[in-house]
Amino acid sequence: MTSTIKEKIEHLRKTVRYHDRKYYVENNPEITDYEYDQLLKKLQHLEKLQPELITPDSPTQRVGGEPLTQFPTVEHKLPMLSIDNTYSEEELKEFDLRIKRMSGINAHQDIEYVVELKIDGVAIALWYENGLFVRGATRGDGFKGDDVTANLRTIHQIPLKLETSAKKEYIPTRLEIRGEIYLPNTEFQKLNESREEAGEPQFANPRNAAAGSLKLLDPRITAKRHLRIFTYAIGYYEEIEFKTHIHCLEFIRSLGLPVNHHTRLCKNIEDVVCYCKEWDKRRSGLDYMVDGMVIKVNSLSIHNQLGATSKAPRWVISYKYQPEQAITKIEDVVVQIGKTGTLTPVANLTPVLLAGTTVSRATLHNFDEIARKDIRVGDRVVLQKAGEIIPQVVSVLKEKRIGTEIIFKEPALCPACKGIVSRDAEEVYLRCHNPFCLAQAKRRIQYFASRDAMDIEGMGPALVEQLVDKGFLKDYADIYYLKYDGLVNLERMGEKSASNLIHAIEKSKDRDLDRLICALGIHNVGSHTAEVLAEHYDSLDKLSNATQDKLEGIYEIGPVVAKSIVEFFQNEHTQVIIKKLNAGGVNTRKLATQKSVKNPKVSGKSFVITGTLQKYSRMEAETLIKNLGGRVMSSVSKKTDYLVVGEEPGSKLDKARALNVHILDEEAFEKIIS
Repeated sequence: MTSTIKEKIEHLRKTVRYHDRKYYVENNPEITDYEYDQLLKKLQHLEKLQPELITPDSPTQRVGGEPLTQFPTVEHKLPMLSIDNTYSEEELKEFDLRIKRMSGINAHQDIEYVVELKIDGVAIALWYENGLFVRGATRGDGFKGDDVTANLRTIHQIPLKLETSAKKEYIPTRLEIRGEIYLPNTEFQKLNESREEAGEPQFANPRNAAAGSLKLLDPRITAKRHLRIFTYAIGYYEEIEFKTHIHCLEFIRSLGLPVNHHTRLCKNIEDVVCYCKEWDKRRSGLDYMVDGMVIKVNSLSIHNQLGATSKAPRWVISYKYQPEQAITKIEDVVVQIGKTGTLTPVANLTPVLLAGTTVSRATLHNFDEIARKDIRVGDRVVLQKAGEIIPQVVSVLKEKRIGTEIIFKEPALCPACKGIVSRDAEEVYLRCHNPFCLAQAKRRIQYFASRDAMDIEGMGPALVEQLVDKGFLKDYADIYYLKYDGLVNLERMGEKSASNLIHAIEKSKDRDLDRLICALGIHNVGSHTAEVLAEHYDSLDKLSNATQDKLEGIYEIGPVVAKSIVEFFQNEHTQVIIKKLNAGGVNTRKLATQKSVKNPKVSGKSFVITGTLQKYSRMEAETLIKNLGGRVMSSVSKKTDYLVVGEEPGSKLDKARALNVHILDEEAFEKIIS
């Protein structure tokens, strides 16, 4: 019996590893997410029957069980040195001449270079022994870094066991592969949106988010961040020889690790310059941040001949792109209050064009940041998009001050409710602790009615503001007690709008349990976690009575999330709201769902929806796609298979055309899903 189970386990592991590679490395999935999850569940079940057969390289061991207490220090076998930078075509040509001079090559002779995109992420070293992933460390100071193995194991692109696709290739006994951990732009935007909704401070850019995610002590939280990796070099290796850097990259790719497919072998420095210029225009179309290009001599014998300085190798240089900046004026600083009471300062700016969009607001992150940069109302400031996504103030032009600028003081009370604000010892942001703060209530109600939660069409931020200010709403449960007669007389409402809103509210009462759990605004619980919880508890009543130990026993639910859930349902204010939701007729039980069916035209494909569809709401269209095995993305990238276009589409349509993404109108979309 054990032998049979062992064979099944080995077969399942091999199958899951195969599909990991197809999905995460080759971007060519062959099965749906549902089918993949079923394979993983079967493997987990068999390993539970025979726990002595569990091995460290099993796909089930990607997420650790317990949070770490600290990160041990790791000494690198070979130093992870930095790279010298250049910013001009002339400096690149000087680099080429210097390489030729130092290696004794004629100035008129061509040298081959490998040019790679410079991913703006976190440098990492992966250590394999006998083909098994045993350790991963950050670059640190170049000689010692932090052991972040547990968090790296959550990244599906990193194989826990090396299996070469080329039969002739030999896997060394000891091998170190180096790469860059990054957070895709789409995931970065989702993460910041969820942090904003949760009242937590936003990350300044994708690199900071990736670095912060790698240093989380709970790998289960890291796993939810969807970090990615591109590998770009072999550090230490034994029992194998390479003659060129391009051969190294081919070998890494054969082992199942992702190597950026935009890497190019250039025959001379002129080709290098052209390729660098080409990507200055193309990089904005990627779903990850690129702040330059890395140029490496292809010949490894020249690498050995040139060696390195104490800081950087002599055979490599990076060509950095200049970030686009603009100068504008801070007209005012306002404070936003999140749904958990976080106070975030935001600058209102004189509108200015920056990186293709008009910018009139920029987050100032926290009050320490304002003090550090000495930002004042009336200042002329340099603005740029952090990671070319979020506008931020880079510096203040203090020489432009005329004496009328006003110092912005950190508030002692909540600007909305005048409640006490304070910060915990480990926090950098202020928080209002008044549970009846109307500003927090507005954000919670907006989140409750949002598309990913209860999806109450027509209940936007402006209407919520008005309903709270006029006393119609004190919490989100009050939504289900709104009456037509009260709504119809509101500003910019009217009979049709009031009728439509009442209909949308009634429709939302029948949302499934996971949508309601998400809408409640439990700290650290987003849409995915809500789905996980709804799979284990078929009613809100059962979830509200779950203990922390029981919750922690659920795959993907860690102690931090479990504690947040228990504290939320133990709160007296929460209990009153849930009673009102029940009395208002809101469904609090899991609904029977139709089993997903596989549609070959949709399964495994990525869809983005823009504009307004006539026959479907946005949520209905997304659900249809998911039920047929497809994936719904929030933004267009080269990985997007289809853009579904409704009326009044946004900038996604232009980007899709630029990337040659297949565009579907509603009629064509219906043909595909039928």
